[in-house]
Amino acid sequence: MRSNVKVMCFFLIVVLLIAGFPLSTASAATQTATVNATSLNVRTEPSSSSKQIGSLKKGSIVTVFKIEKGWANISFNDRKAWVSSAYIVSNGTTSSSTPSQKETKTKKTAKVTATSLNVRNGAGTQYKSVGSLKNGSVVSIVKEEGNWSSITCGSIKGWVSSAYLLNQTSTSPTNSKPSATKPVNSGKWGRVTATYLNFRSAGNLSSPIIGSLKFDTAVQILSESGSWVYIQTSDGKKGWVSSQYISIQTGGSSVVTNPKPTTKPPVAPPSSIAKKVVIMSDGVNIRQGPSTAYLIVGHSNQGDEFAFLQSKNDWVQIKLPNGKSAWVAGWLVALQQPPTSNSPSTSKPTLGGLKGKRIVVDPGHGGNDPGASGRSSGTQEAAMTLMSARLLATQLSNAGAKVILTRSDNTYLSLNKRVEISHYHFADAFVSLHYNSASDKSASGLLTFYYGQKDLKLANSVNAGLIQANTGLKGANVRYGNFHVLRENKQPAILVELGFLSNPFDEMTIKSSSFQTKAATGITTGLTQYFQ
Repeated sequence: MRSNVKVMCFFLIVVLLIAGFPLSTASAATQTATVNATSLNVRTEPSSSSKQIGSLKKGSIVTVFKIEKGWANISFNDRKAWVSSAYIVSNGTTSSSTPSQKETKTKKTAKVTATSLNVRNGAGTQYKSVGSLKNGSVVSIVKEEGNWSSITCGSIKGWVSSAYLLNQTSTSPTNSKPSATKPVNSGKWGRVTATYLNFRSAGNLSSPIIGSLKFDTAVQILSESGSWVYIQTSDGKKGWVSSQYISIQTGGSSVVTNPKPTTKPPVAPPSSIAKKVVIMSDGVNIRQGPSTAYLIVGHSNQGDEFAFLQSKNDWVQIKLPNGKSAWVAGWLVALQQPPTSNSPSTSKPTLGGLKGKRIVVDPGHGGNDPGASGRSSGTQEAAMTLMSARLLATQLSNAGAKVILTRSDNTYLSLNKRVEISHYHFADAFVSLHYNSASDKSASGLLTFYYGQKDLKLANSVNAGLIQANTGLKGANVRYGNFHVLRENKQPAILVELGFLSNPFDEMTIKSSSFQTKAATGITTGLTQYFQ
């Protein structure tokens, strides 16, 4: 009996001791980290040879599940993926029982900055488009994954590229105290000390760039938050910049803000600036008035041209062949300039127009994408575009331009990444270089492609420069092209096809140093004319 009592007492003590220790839960904590590389590749497996499924910008915050052999397993677009752990900095752990840092106390909204922004059913360009949003549309942001945002706008729900969203509200994390924003005396102002300073919608590196400020620009300091300052420019624009590139001064401000007029009537461009309206898509509706509420009176197709009358908001009034006027959507047309009396071929410009301009030169293809191949001697397009890009970059640099190459060796670069580079550097011009190919061996010559109205002047100028250079290939032409690097590019952008590798004569000409030098000179001359 006593033995049984002793056993029962022993078990009771053990139970009490176990109950005294807190039980750990497997899901108690997850780790977050911040990307410190300019662009970090995201892969399917922990190996540099595995498939790349995306990339993360500097400043992006990721959830890390585990780290092994120099690779970090992270959450990317609602799936697990891998990145090099050498390019992320740990932020510590966060309890899974508390709200994530993405949760906010206030509703986060943003405004669309693209002319037309595709909405997709997943976070990536590989997903199907489920609709589109016009410039200025205000969306509610549900969550963010990498460079993509899950949004709602009326009945439209889906994913859009964060690069084309301008934040309208600041967010306050529920599980961390936000850094205090300190109001600054209205008399405090400063000057930009960087050659070009990015102007952002919020005080962090992951927020969208909404503009750029040049060296010595005077700005008014409105408030400060950590290493960022909220500023206002002389034309009334407000945004955030890094405080290390602002020389802050006190006293009377040299910034004079000019208030924008409340209303501004639409002004028709002079006939010397825009004469023709070129339709850029098939099946474009022609309406009685400047809105989708007006009746459709006809249709037009890609390449159709009409006389320009005036523009109003996002609509353009055109003159029909029967003499009557009608309206078409401005985002579906390009306004074409007629030739002026100061023809580029009659006057040789100086190179002063290129000084300080940011030119992104994009050698097409590369890496596992060799592009077209020559029929006579197997010339690889990717190798030729890189050669041409280097020659062009040298000439542009000598003329005072700031040149950014999207690739400088034989590496693969996605079309999205090429566009991102253009946006990141707020390019004054984006020039993509390619060599053509066709089933018809007789196809020959140079071509310059544009996508929208913002690109047309650049295309015409470069086309004129190539003609003037006498490269040895027959006449250059300007054409509309629905290419990704043009369509998705917010900066003025063109794509130049420097001859046909499928044509034996073109291929032989293209490989000569004389052609390469003249082509680079022609493009440089065209860019100079564009900026004058």
